[in-house]
Amino acid sequence: MRKAEREAAGIKPGDAVVIIGRPGEVIVRKIPSLEEILATPPKVKISLEELAGLRGELREELEKRADV
Repeated sequence: MRKAEREAAGIKPGDAVVIIGRPGEVIVRKIPSLEEILATPPKVKISLEELAGLRGELREELEKRADV
């Protein structure tokens, strides 16, 4: 991979990458560091109350399935 392509993909020397081979193409993707992941704000925001409600709904659904 040439420097121009690495820079376009945001890949620096020493970065971890994953290489995906497909018929007719090779995809190289940077694996973000833990610091990069934690610095990225979440895409979905949910309140603690909403989370508790969703957990309750999920618990009820799982209990229904266990009874079947």
